[in-house]
Formats: sequence, C-alpha cells, structure tokens
Amino acid sequence: MKQVKDSEVARLLKRGLSHYGLGELDAAIVCWEKARALDPVNQAARDYLETAYEERAESDHADTPVSTSLGVLRDVSDMDDETPRSWDFTPPSDIPIPDGDSDGRISSALAAYRAGDLDKAWAQLQEVAREMPDRLDVEGYVVLVRTERGKRFAKEIGDKGRTLRRTRSMDDFKVLNLRPDEGFLLAQIDGNVTIEEIISVSSTDRVQTLETLARFLREGLVE
Repeated sequence: MKQVKDSEVARLLKRGLSHYGLGELDAAIVCWEKARALDPVNQAARDYLETAYEERAESDHADTPVSTSLGVLRDVSDMDDETPRSWDFTPPSDIPIPDGDSDGRISSALAAYRAGDLDKAWAQLQEVAREMPDRLDVEGYVVLVRTERGKRFAKEIGDKGRTLRRTRSMDDFKVLNLRPDEGFLLAQIDGNVTIEEIISVSSTDRVQTLETLARFLREGLVE
C-alpha cells in the first residue's frame, strides 16, 4: 500500500513539474496539492506549493510574469522579446540544501546557481539527473536553471522579430567543425528569416537553439 502511495505521489509531483514548465501554474498547484494530501510531510510537495502560491500571489499584483525560485510563470517557448521586461537574474538565497546529497554535487550546483553561474549549475545538475532520474527535487532544480538560462539567452539575442545574416559564406564555416544542428541553423540565416522563424524550424529544443544563436552572435558568425 505504501509503495502504491509513494508511486502516486511521485507521479503527481512530476506531472506538476510538467505543467509548471508549460506555464500552467494552476494545474501544477492541483497536482502538488493532491501529492501533499497523500503525503502531508513530503518536502518536495511543500516546497513546490510554497513557491507556486507565492508566485501566483505576486503575479496577481503585477503587470508581467514574476520570476521565483522555481523559474517563471511561462515557459521559454512563450517568451515575448518584443515586450520590454526585466530579465536580470536575481538568484534566490534561500534554496534548502537537499537530503541525500552524499557527494555534495547538488549543493555545489545550487551554490553556483545562487552565485549566478548558470552554466556550471546546469552542467552539474544534468550530470546528477542522468545518474539519479528518480530524484524529483533534482528535476525541479533542472527546470529552474533551464528556465533562467533560456531567459538569459533570449535577453542576449534581443527582439525575436529581428533578422540575422551570416558574416561569411557557408563554405567558410566548414573549418569550424560545427554540429549538424548548428550547421542547419546557420543555413537558415539569410538576412530575411526572423529569429522566431529560425527557432520554429530548429531540430533542437528552444533553449538550446537560443543558446546556439547567442553563441553565434558572440563569436561574430552572424550579426
């Protein structure tokens, strides 16, 4: 019986995270409330609900989505770069140290996150998530860092309605040993297609595409 209950709690927590990542805050709250009803002492459910209710209360009194310790109300796919907003990253300082962190990698990743080193936090959490796919708290932290990284890349790129053009010919790029997905993105950039259109046809997820475009801009491959 306990095993069945634990399995259902885990399912509800994960489903709530999926809703949260899509910006469906109310649906996420419903899932986490059901999980808490089944297991009132479940720390993950309590933490997620505390953040979600704070976020909903703040968004009720704001004109734009509010960033919180689990990310933002809307997924990166819903970001509208044509609308000015504050995307400066202010990492939370009150993330609890997780249980079961015997080797300290999760704590190290959260410390990097609090320090604003999102790339380091992302790499460490991805490693832990691969090794411990059942850790829902780690999955929550992955969602958190992924969302913040997406916001950072989107801010770096700017208006998604702008067009980009390559600074050299495609033949010149062959010496760079680009990945297939990177070469595909470069091939789409012709000075006429918008950033949003490039993202829509990309073979990688939105955050990775934003990251690649931001790097192209930094390295002067496009402008």
